[in-house]
Amino acid sequence: MRTAPALLVSAALVTLTLSGCSSAPSDCLTPGDATEQVSVSGDLGSTPTVSFPTPLYAQKTQAQADIVGDGERLEGGEPVVIDWSIYDGRTGKLIEASPYDGSLGPVSSSQMLPGMARALECQTVGSRVVAAVAADDALGPAGGRPDLGVNKDDTLIIVLDIERAYLAKANGADVPVVEPGFPSVVTAPDGTPGLTIPKSDAPTTAKFTTLKRGDGATVTKSSTVIAHMLQASWNSRTVSQSTWSDGTPRQFAMDSVPDEVKKALIGSTVGSQLLVLVPSDNGDATIYVIDVLGVD
Repeated sequence: MRTAPALLVSAALVTLTLSGCSSAPSDCLTPGDATEQVSVSGDLGSTPTVSFPTPLYAQKTQAQADIVGDGERLEGGEPVVIDWSIYDGRTGKLIEASPYDGSLGPVSSSQMLPGMARALECQTVGSRVVAAVAADDALGPAGGRPDLGVNKDDTLIIVLDIERAYLAKANGADVPVVEPGFPSVVTAPDGTPGLTIPKSDAPTTAKFTTLKRGDGATVTKSSTVIAHMLQASWNSRTVSQSTWSDGTPRQFAMDSVPDEVKKALIGSTVGSQLLVLVPSDNGDATIYVIDVLGVD
C-alpha cells in the first residue's frame, strides 16, 4: 500500500497554505512567457532535469504540459497521486521534491498550494505539467519563506507528474432504499453528505445498503481502498469524523476497518456510496457514509 505524504510538500510549503485556498477557478490555465522558458527532461515518474533563466517571474499563474498523458482529464477536486519538484524562480534553487519512488499515496487540493491545484486542473493523467506559479498563488500571501530564501514576490516553478487520479465523489446511479430503519442521506454538489437520523432506538444488528451504485472496479478483500468517509453517532446525532471536513480522502487496507464495514465494501464498485450501521455494546450505533473513490 502506498503511504500518504504527511504534508504533501513536507513542512516546507504545505504549512503555508491558507484557509480556503483549495478553491480554484473553473477556467484552465494556459502557457505563458514564463513556462515557455522552462526546459524539462526525463521520464514521467523519475526525477526531472529542470533548467530556466533566472530571475524568472510570472504575473499570473501559467501551466503547460511537457508530457501529455492519455488518461482521464482532471476537472478539479480529484484525489491524485503526483510527484513534484519546486524551484524558486528568482534564484533557480530547488526548494524541495518528492521522492519519485512510487511510495506516495493520493492527495487532494486542500493539501496543496493553490497554484499547484490550479495547474492540475484540465490536465490528463500521465502528464508532466510545468507551472509558473505567481506569488499570489504561492507563498506571497504568507509573506514568503525567508528561512528557505523565498521572498514574498517570488514565482515558484513547479514540475508536476500526474501518475494516478481517483473520483472526487461517488458518481454512481441512485439506488432506492427499500429496507426501513436507515437514516436518510442527502449530498451537497461537492458530495458532502448530510444525515437525518430516525428518532427510533439505535439498531441492534449491523446492516448496510447501497445508495449509489458505481460502474468502476470491484472492491475485493485484498484491495486498498480510497474513500471519503463520514462517521456519526446514532444517539447523539453528531458527526465524529468526516474526511469531507478534513478535505482528504482515506486510503486503507480492508483489514484496517471494522468487519461490518469490510462486509459492505467487499463486492462494491468504484463510484458507489454505501450506508453502514454498526451497533455498539452501549446501546448506540455508528453510522458510516462511504464514497468509494478508487481501488489499488
